[in-house]
Amino acid sequence: MVWKSSKMLLRILLWLLPAVLILGTYVGGAAGKQADYAGLFESSGSVKQGDKGEQVRQLQELLKQLGLYGSGVDGVFGDKTRAAVLEFQQENGLLRDGIVGPQTKQALYGEFLKLNPPAKHTVSAGETLWIIANKYGLSVSQLIKMNNLKDPDRLFPGDVLVIKADETAPASKNEDPPPVQPVLPPVENLPVPDKRICLTFNDGPDPATTPAILNVLDEYGIKATFFVIGKKAREHPELVKQIADRGHVIGVHGYEHKVLAGLSAREVGTDLQMAQTCITQTSGEKPYLYRPPHGMLDETQVREAQKLGMRVLMWTNVGGADIGAKSSREVVERVLAWARDGAIILLHEGFPYTAEALSELIPSLARMGFGFQNLSPTSVIEPVPEQ
Repeated sequence: MVWKSSKMLLRILLWLLPAVLILGTYVGGAAGKQADYAGLFESSGSVKQGDKGEQVRQLQELLKQLGLYGSGVDGVFGDKTRAAVLEFQQENGLLRDGIVGPQTKQALYGEFLKLNPPAKHTVSAGETLWIIANKYGLSVSQLIKMNNLKDPDRLFPGDVLVIKADETAPASKNEDPPPVQPVLPPVENLPVPDKRICLTFNDGPDPATTPAILNVLDEYGIKATFFVIGKKAREHPELVKQIADRGHVIGVHGYEHKVLAGLSAREVGTDLQMAQTCITQTSGEKPYLYRPPHGMLDETQVREAQKLGMRVLMWTNVGGADIGAKSSREVVERVLAWARDGAIILLHEGFPYTAEALSELIPSLARMGFGFQNLSPTSVIEPVPEQ
């Protein structure tokens, strides 16, 4: 099963969102604002119709900011306040009971943070850039840019991130090299690359197709990322070594290419470690990227991959450009349709038209102003949204 990238990101975000309300994990300008709503957020009791007082006033003020409450802020939980609460609950997929209990408070607090983001955020244990961006209504790319992050997965508890765009962050010490312009015949004048794209290949190595893919990439001087199946790496170590020796990045794609989503941490950890060890032994380099078999990712895989020093990398084109393709031209057309600045393109070893398509695809992307970015440990290529 292959998932669309934006839907995949949404599902992982929802999976990873904390189940409890966490207060006091940030510093800066929102602290004063939060104090104004302390009674509402810090109280363990529910707020319901017929209640009066400061908590109701705070609730009405926040609902007004969200555009759900248009009446006066009087501290009385009446019909109009209940109607606003019901609308908020419906919009956020909550039980529509008109009562502001723990789950509704948590959702309100999340909206409060997006309306009143702090200047900075202190990273807590278990937080990822996805979680933090979603918490404050930002995109991952915004956080990366504001904080000059070169490896968004290398976050540690205690790190302080800039949340507001008008704050400044220290300049990065690890600048990525410019994207590579392919080597083409001298008769053709190509534009200077102003966009980046990454070619990735799943399911190898494959004796019938991997050598041809490597030869085309060599012909144009392009580096790519190969997500290798551990068992296949053990069966064809010479191909894994060729991939590494030619300067490409090798990532883990599971040991047997079985679905790992839903398995225990022990089962997932064993599979990933077996694959990583096998690839390390055959290539001489320890993989630092992981892509889930069949695109089925869950929190357990993210966590176990991180324990092994690997970051998860998905893709941005739907379904893999070469799955079911009836010609190399069809592969090219599919990739070009999904070519965006920062795109991560999924292709496969083992498919008959992939290598043939590369000979047309690489020049076509170059003519569109794309350079080819090989994923290093510090590279940041932010997946673009589907359009």
